[in-house]
Parts: sequence; C-alpha cells; structure tokens
Amino acid sequence: MKQVFLTMGLTVALGLAVNGCTTTAATGELELSAAGSTRDHRKIATYYRHEAAKLRQASEDLSVRIAVYERLFGPTSDWVAGTRLLAQSYEEAAQEYERKAHEQMERIHESPRPTGVGLESR
Repeated sequence: MKQVFLTMGLTVALGLAVNGCTTTAATGELELSAAGSTRDHRKIATYYRHEAAKLRQASEDLSVRIAVYERLFGPTSDWVAGTRLLAQSYEEAAQEYERKAHEQMERIHESPRPTGVGLESR
C-alpha cells in the first residue's frame, strides 16, 4: 500500500514538472517576425540555446538518478520508469529549443536588408 502511494506521488510530481516545463515554454516564448532586427534574433537564439543547455543538464542529472534508482529499486521500478520519462521530456524540450534557436538564426538570413544600407556612392 505504501508503494502505491509513493508511485502515485511520483507520478503526480513528474506530471507537474513536465507540465511546468511545457507551460513555461508555451506562454513565455519570444517570437519576432522576419522583419525584426538581426540583433533581436541573435538575442532570442542565444536565449533558446541557453535554455536548451539547462534542460540537457537536467536530463543528464536525472540519468545519474536513474542509475541510483535501478540499484535501489530494480530496473523495472516505477521510480526508474518515471525518472526516465522525465529525463526524456527534458531532452525533447531541449531539442525543441535548439530548433527554435536555429529558426531565429535562419530569420536573420531571410530578413530583407533596408534599402541604401551598405551602399556607398563613389
């Protein structure tokens, strides 16, 4: 019975953690049109890359925890399965942030240059 409550508690905690990651990403996203400045797109790309790195680090940290849980509770434990799912969700979120960073950098190359910039009369 105690194991059931622990499993339920872990499942709820993991669900809240994953939901928190996706909700923050969905509501706090920075988006600019292709007409935005190059500097703005670079800043946004840097932000996304930084967030991706943090998420990847969290995923790697959970990998260590998975190994500990496997030794304590066995490889088929709910603790192991739940922690694996959480690590996987962090890695998927990191990949999404990397994709968004790449998209911002592509917008720099697609942005039309203002007329007259860089043209000098000789």
